[in-house]
Amino acid sequence: MANIMLGEETEVKLFQIPLSNDTINDRIEDMTKDILAQVVADLISSPAKFSLQLDETTDVSNLNQLAVLVRYVKDDVINEDFLSCKPLTTITKAAEVKKPVDNFFKDNSLSWDMVSAVSSDRAPVTLGRKSCFGAVVKADAPHIIVTQCILHRHALATKTVPSKLAEVLKIVDCVNYMQSSALRHRIFSELCKEIGSEFEVLLYHSNIRWLSQGQVLNRVFAGRVELALFLQEHHHYHADCFKNSEFILILVP
Repeated sequence: MANIMLGEETEVKLFQIPLSNDTINDRIEDMTKDILAQVVADLISSPAKFSLQLDETTDVSNLNQLAVLVRYVKDDVINEDFLSCKPLTTITKAAEVKKPVDNFFKDNSLSWDMVSAVSSDRAPVTLGRKSCFGAVVKADAPHIIVTQCILHRHALATKTVPSKLAEVLKIVDCVNYMQSSALRHRIFSELCKEIGSEFEVLLYHSNIRWLSQGQVLNRVFAGRVELALFLQEHHHYHADCFKNSEFILILVP
């Protein structure tokens, strides 16, 4: 960042300044507070009400986290920013999920009257008609529009795709087969370099990041020649798929 903003000479000088972990941590906290203050100021001065996107999830330490994103208007432009991420240390019922948001609003001079809409994921706490998060929010602010994240509906739709498309999605298995091995990954990269391919790596896909399927298939189509050669050399059961013209047509983005 110093190189981009101030030049290489300044970057070298900054690297010569010893900084302790505490100093770096303090700097990060100061930057975080400053960015948050700017976002809150923009929300307060926004000519229109802002909307919230909430996502309740469980991290690697099995702790529930509530992430809140905000969309608002600034200078006639719609902006999206990360607002907060608070741990849910006790039960995750709707009323308990709302408390961190209430506390954040109170600490930053915000209110539910400034919110126009709330969108949430399809976690159990957000569902239902009387005890869900949306119902608790509307009890305090009836004007707020509550919706469920449409991306989760898309995820359900992918479970019932046509058989031919489902067959194509199985190509993700061979991508993960290659990406899961550092050796196979290096061999494929060298193959792409020798051929002069546009890309030297494929995109990794997992069931948790289901939205990456489309990007995975686009990259597979772009590197279909290299991937076919690689799979043939390794006698993979998907190698023959790339000889099927109908299969290639379905891959076309």
